[in-house]
Amino acid sequence: MPSQSQPLTDRRTLATYDRESDEALELALARAFDRVGIDVMERDTPFHETVDVDALRNLFRKSRTAPIRTTLELYGHPVTITTDAMRIYAPEPDAE
Repeated sequence: MPSQSQPLTDRRTLATYDRESDEALELALARAFDRVGIDVMERDTPFHETVDVDALRNLFRKSRTAPIRTTLELYGHPVTITTDAMRIYAPEPDAE
């Protein structure tokens, strides 16, 4: 039987990063991870190989009139990206 993921509302928020309106999405993402002690430049796999940054940029560029929210997992952490902020949550506890 597959395990159920813990909803993000039940997870501890490790960092919130408010994105400047002219700040590049990938720079804001890197700065958000820096707040939890993860240097994305020192990772074996750059997030550009895991996340389609161009697709995210296009999504948020076209959403000037409506709020957008997407959630993804990066470096073992759930990440919520909205039009103006990034939130990094604690990873899922290991099911033993």
